[in-house]
Formats: sequence, C-alpha cells, structure tokens
Amino acid sequence: MRITETLRQCTLPIRDRIGGLDKQLAQADAERNAAEERVKRASTEINRQRKLETDQKRALSETEEKVAEAKRILDDLERKRQEALETFMQCQDEYNTMYHSRRDAQKETEKALADIRKEQKSKQEAEAEISRMREERRTTEKDLRRVLLKSLDLHLEQQSALLQAAFTTQEQRSKVMRDFEALKRARHTDTEIGRLCDERDEIRKLLNNAMVPGVKAMLQSSLKGIDEILAKRFPGVLQIPDQAPRDNQIEELLFYCDHEGKAVCLLPIAAAEWCGEASSTERTTNAMCLVWNMIREVGLRTEDGDFRVINDRSVFASQLDIEVIASQGFSVKCEGTEVVRYVFSAVPTELQETISHEDQDD
Repeated sequence: MRITETLRQCTLPIRDRIGGLDKQLAQADAERNAAEERVKRASTEINRQRKLETDQKRALSETEEKVAEAKRILDDLERKRQEALETFMQCQDEYNTMYHSRRDAQKETEKALADIRKEQKSKQEAEAEISRMREERRTTEKDLRRVLLKSLDLHLEQQSALLQAAFTTQEQRSKVMRDFEALKRARHTDTEIGRLCDERDEIRKLLNNAMVPGVKAMLQSSLKGIDEILAKRFPGVLQIPDQAPRDNQIEELLFYCDHEGKAVCLLPIAAAEWCGEASSTERTTNAMCLVWNMIREVGLRTEDGDFRVINDRSVFASQLDIEVIASQGFSVKCEGTEVVRYVFSAVPTELQETISHEDQDD
C-alpha cells in the first residue's frame, strides 16, 4: 500500500469532521451578519422616528400658538366666536392627532431600542459560538496532524517489516542454494551420495515412462526413501530454486524538507535499533546493510549529513538540496543479490507541513 492511500484511509474521518465544522462556521458567520444588518435597520428607524418626533414637537408648538391666538380672537371678536370656535376645534383635533402620533413615535423608538438590545445579544451569542467553533477547528487540525504522523510511523513500520521479510526470503533462498552446491560436490566426492543421486535420476526417468500402477507405486516408494536420506544431509535441497532472476519491488524512501531547505530522509529502521537500545539481531544487521548500501550507491560523504534520530524516527539529516536527493536511488544487496530497491520520494504536501510543525504541537 502506498503512503498516500494509508494517509487517506487514516485521515478520512477527521477530514469529514473538519468539513462539517467549516459548514457550521459559515452558517454562524451568516447569522452574525444578519444580526448586524437588523441592528443597522433598527438604528435607521430610531433616527427616523426621532426626527419625526422633533418635527411633531415643532408642529405641536405652532398649533398651541394658533390655539392661543384663536382664544384671543374669541375674546376680542365675539362676533367671530363661531368661526374662532371652529378654528379652535380644528386645531384641537390636530393637536390630538399630533399628540398621539408623537406617543406612537415614542413607542416605536422604545420597540426599536428593545430590538437593538435583542440583536446585540444575538450577535454576542453568535460571536461566542464562532470563537468556540474556531477553537474546536484548531483542536481538530491538531488531531489531524497527529493522525498524519501516526500514519507516517505506521508506513515506516510496514517498510521495516517489508525490508526484513525481503532479507529473510533471500537468506532462505541462499541457504537452499548452498545446500544444492554442497550436494553437487558430494555427488562427486562421496560414493554413497553419488550412488543415491544416480539411483534417484534413474527412478525418475522410469517414473515418467511407467504405466502399470503397481510398478509406479513401487518406484515412488523407492524415490521417497532416497529423498528422505538426501534431505537429512541437505535439508530443502530437493526443492531446487528457480534460477531466473526475480523482479524486485521498488519501494519509496521518503524524505521531507527541513527548516533550512535541506532534505531529511526517513529510514525504515526502528529508533531503538538505531540507538542500540535493542540487542544486536539480524534486524540490526539488515538495517546496517541498508545504510551501507545507501552510503555507497548514493555516494554520500561525511559533509553531506549525518544519520541520527529525530522525533523518535531514524533519519539521514542531509545537507543536500531536495533536488539532489529527489534524483537518487539505490539497491540493498545481500551476498551480491538485490534484495530491494529504493527510490527517493518526497512526502505529500500536507505531511510535509505537519512534520514542519510537529514540535509546535507539543
């Protein structure tokens, strides 16, 4: 499995969660903006009502003057009493109308103020919810980075297991070939072994031509007895391996760019094995074989960097630009046979960013 697929599988739930949070965040932003718009409209209505109230006060004052003038005319001109009275009644009606209008304007102003307080509260609640969701998103992003790093460590463990399996397969193959060569030598130097091998060849020829079941069974029994004798001296030699070269899988040796723009190669070697915390085993030997082949085939020099452990990962912290590393590759060989081949490959962009901020999340 390639690392991109491993990353995708491991981070899919977190990515879905981030997507959901983004939608909720957008909805909260829309609610806050709507509240702000309603506050603006209420403020505009207040200003309009206050202007209307001022105008009504001015008009009310003018009407009061007219009433007073009407009263004076009534006192001075009895003859025009009826006319003045009608004017008074008309002005009184206007006064009442304006009074009620002013009172209605006051009520609307109080209502608008209440709406403002309500919308301001909604705005504050929306801002608090936005802050909470932003904090949750930051926390979720940290979770995503942790999952990405765990995915990287899982990939390195899988690469380490694959390397050890490749060595194991090659060692088994080499052992069978050594036994086979020993059998060929013994056939010419050991009379008993030579006789058994000759008999075995003849019996196999006879088996190919045997048609009678009883004869065939007798020949198979004799062949089995010879095979058991040879297998005790040369285990596994009768299963002669295929001599055709096998196609080795090409593996990616990941690298990332450090803060100085230099390439850091991630080695499929456990940190405990590199630091010598684990006892010396075939795993350690195989890991050192990988390092030696990498140094030799890539042509690494002392000034090109050093092998060490960073954040509990075995790495080659190079002083080389990523363009130089990206064009390289090397084979890991055991007894002259290629076990596995590596090509340098940059980690995915999101993993590069996560590694760059790894120490900041602690």
